[in-house]
Amino acid sequence: MMNFLIRNRRLMLILLLIGVAGKFSFSQQENSESGNFSLYSTGLSIGWYNPALDYWKNESEFRDADFKGAIDANAFLNIKIISDLHGQIGLGYWQESVEYDLQGFGNTTLLLTGIPISLDFQYRIEPLKFSVVTPFLGAGGEFLFLQNKLIFDLNDDPAPQSGSTMMGHAIAGFETRLSDQFAVDFEFQYKFGNYKQDFKIENPDNPDDIKIVTETISLNGPKVAITLKYLL
Repeated sequence: MMNFLIRNRRLMLILLLIGVAGKFSFSQQENSESGNFSLYSTGLSIGWYNPALDYWKNESEFRDADFKGAIDANAFLNIKIISDLHGQIGLGYWQESVEYDLQGFGNTTLLLTGIPISLDFQYRIEPLKFSVVTPFLGAGGEFLFLQNKLIFDLNDDPAPQSGSTMMGHAIAGFETRLSDQFAVDFEFQYKFGNYKQDFKIENPDNPDDIKIVTETISLNGPKVAITLKYLL
């Protein structure tokens, strides 16, 4: 399931945006004069996300590796609900990648890939608008598909582990109008959530003695992004 989502994320994004646009196109026409419940914008956000990954950084064999965070990309559709309240759905992709020389395995790469499907609500603070700049606050949640993969230099690679989890986030930012059709957002998010992963622990004195240990790994962390929006 995870491999299918990764290979076909562009197709999923196109279908998502087309489906939502079709569903609300009639509402947009009907409410264009009142400005309520209409399509507002679509666009692409590029940013940097730094998840805590406490187990990987503090307890795992990668604890001395150089974790730098992940490039985060997100495509979205923004819908004006009522007045200054907007809803936004999005499909994203991020990947944290670190390398470390593990004894017996050689140079090993850890890849943690996330594909979030998000739903946000944003309130545009019009009383604080200055010139073409409008601040906004918001909150949202996401359903996150995860894949953990190890790539060994000296051994065969194990099968990737896949799963999913739910997350939440708080949002603050501001929109800058460039023209009647384009705007740029500068946005900060703080994400809240974790996921569980099973690890096999072998007894070195008895190879047949294998225990399964479940670790809860934090995904808490900041995300900063810049967004190019096409205003509909």
